[in-house]
Amino acid sequence: MSTTPEWGRYTELLPTQQQQLVQKHPIAWLPWATLVARGLHLAQGASGLIAEAVTERAIRHVGGVLYPVLWRDPGLEIPLFRQLLTARLQSIADQGFQIAVVIGFPDNAEVDLMLMETAEAMLRQHHLLTLALSPLELVDTTMQDRGALWETSLLLAIRPTLVNLHQLDTNDERNVRDLASPSLGQQVLVLAGERLATAVHDLYTRQNVAAVTALYQQRRGQYQRSIP
Repeated sequence: MSTTPEWGRYTELLPTQQQQLVQKHPIAWLPWATLVARGLHLAQGASGLIAEAVTERAIRHVGGVLYPVLWRDPGLEIPLFRQLLTARLQSIADQGFQIAVVIGFPDNAEVDLMLMETAEAMLRQHHLLTLALSPLELVDTTMQDRGALWETSLLLAIRPTLVNLHQLDTNDERNVRDLASPSLGQQVLVLAGERLATAVHDLYTRQNVAAVTALYQQRRGQYQRSIP
């Protein structure tokens, strides 16, 4: 991972360029997000912007093709979203990709379980090794704080003009306003990108299906333990 691999945005690649990238770095990166606000002080696309920024940090180390953010309307039922995601992943598999990285903030356990089931089905049916995870999962899941300190800092680092800290008025919100900063967000962004890049590089070079299976088992176990 010392050299700089080639990568490109799907929407900016010529068909021949895409084919060449797939041959060299058969990794498709698919950020996704739900169109819901994560705080009155953050732009409504914050979750997608964070997912895309972490993905872009990682792809610069590993290579591959970066797809546009796949947006989910909050009114879209989970089975329909699964069909939409499956269609995208099937298209990716048909183009010759070997690895797919699906990265975004799940709204709840039901969405996350669907993502893992879809990923496992893609491996069984299309031999596409699919890693589905959240942007900060490999750093610390408690940082996924729905528009509090960490996510606010991340957006300050990525797109500071899309943050309005003056919207934070309560005591807890004032703590976020006082502590959140672009430098803190940049540190998290770099760490999240590097850890994601390392995980995907290992997944590609070793075809380490067991590591993905263990990750999914761990997440499922957390959901089971949370059931009273």
